[in-house]
Amino acid sequence: MLWLALHFPSLGVDLLDRLLPEPVPVALVDSAGSRQRVVQMNALAHEAGIRPGMGTAAALALLPTLRLCARDRAGEMANLRRWAALAYAYGPQVVLLPECFPALALELEGSAHLFAGVEGVARRLRRIFQDLGVAVQVGIAPTPLGAALLAQRQDHGCCITLEQWQRDCLELPIALLPLPEATHRDLAALGLGQVKALWVIPRKQLSRRFGPSLGQLLDRLAGITPDPRPSLAFVPKVAMTVQLPAEAESWPGLRFALRRVLQDLCEQLRVRAQAAQAWRLQLILPEGQMTFSLSLRRPSRDAEALLALWQSHLEGKPSTAPIRALRLAAVDLTAYDGQQQGWWEEGQEEALWSFVERLRARLGEGTVAGVAAVAEHRPERAWRRVAPGEVSASGGNARRPLWLLPAPLPLPASLPAPPPDQLERIEGGWWSGQDVARDYFVLRRPDGSRCWVYRDLRSGGYFLHGYFA
Repeated sequence: MLWLALHFPSLGVDLLDRLLPEPVPVALVDSAGSRQRVVQMNALAHEAGIRPGMGTAAALALLPTLRLCARDRAGEMANLRRWAALAYAYGPQVVLLPECFPALALELEGSAHLFAGVEGVARRLRRIFQDLGVAVQVGIAPTPLGAALLAQRQDHGCCITLEQWQRDCLELPIALLPLPEATHRDLAALGLGQVKALWVIPRKQLSRRFGPSLGQLLDRLAGITPDPRPSLAFVPKVAMTVQLPAEAESWPGLRFALRRVLQDLCEQLRVRAQAAQAWRLQLILPEGQMTFSLSLRRPSRDAEALLALWQSHLEGKPSTAPIRALRLAAVDLTAYDGQQQGWWEEGQEEALWSFVERLRARLGEGTVAGVAAVAEHRPERAWRRVAPGEVSASGGNARRPLWLLPAPLPLPASLPAPPPDQLERIEGGWWSGQDVARDYFVLRRPDGSRCWVYRDLRSGGYFLHGYFA
């Protein structure tokens, strides 16, 4: 078999860095006994001299503007599982490597040829996580553990055949092996630096000195014994929850974090060949939550377009309390292979419907509607409101104006009578008790406007009923 491992050397700080609208020095701290020490830092903190293992007091003394955040292992694991779904698009099996946390391994034996080989898969995955703003290192080997160890090296190693790997793995430094700290100290005290130094020691002596687990680890690393691992199961939900680095009360404080979440979820939709026609956003408050929904005319996975719609929907709606976290979910998924474009006027229809959806997001879904014809003679009953883009089976009457007044307005009786061939007589409605008898015609006013006027055949009065554009 052939495995490609993805190692995320700065996963925790990358996740936090992606949610900050402005670059600031950040360090993640983890409790070690009674003291807190730095475990990860972003580039700005590293440039200022912050290093892993440094105490928080020393780090703040060196850089008073440093932002310290507690490491969230559960959140890192949740993101690792979600990103495993991105890798799953390129191979039949994805496994977690808890001993090399945070790392994933993707089995490529039967699928690499579909993506220009293993290097083609590696390029695609590097590009995906680069676009998401997450550092990733890639390793390729015949065993999942071997691929993970190669991924932890800076040279991004690659070994395809098992025979070659069983020779190359002997050159790995022992410091890369996932062993207890006490075992690493003992091996270092013996002056052992590479795996080959362990390999030449008889297994009985190795087991007597360090326990049987070390020999078993070496055999799994070299592919001598199987290394079965449970494959990850992927749920059909596309959703993500993030804690905000700082509490927000309005749209500007949410925009950057929501953009990152949309990028993640839209990438998941892309690798699944899906799109979402409706989204649900939950804003988590100290007590309770606020929920917003966004419905689209047609499915989409365009993160920037969706962000613009959410901006129109949320602007001017301040929160009743500080927002601590947000959860976004795609709730109406459908298969999606892309969108066909026409030969002529390409993009004009898309721009029109993008404008319509922004209006609906800003003003509310019920405020923007289309108009469809109804099979009815009486003009005031011949149209109905429909959802934008809905097409009616009735074609309507092109001779009638679309702009009808709410109620006809009386006009002076002295109007010029049009020729009989320009009249449109409408009689009907007796079955509902609201029958009409009218002669309609077009009247042009002195200001140039064209009006739709009728004469009531029963009373003889004239009425203005609408305008032509």
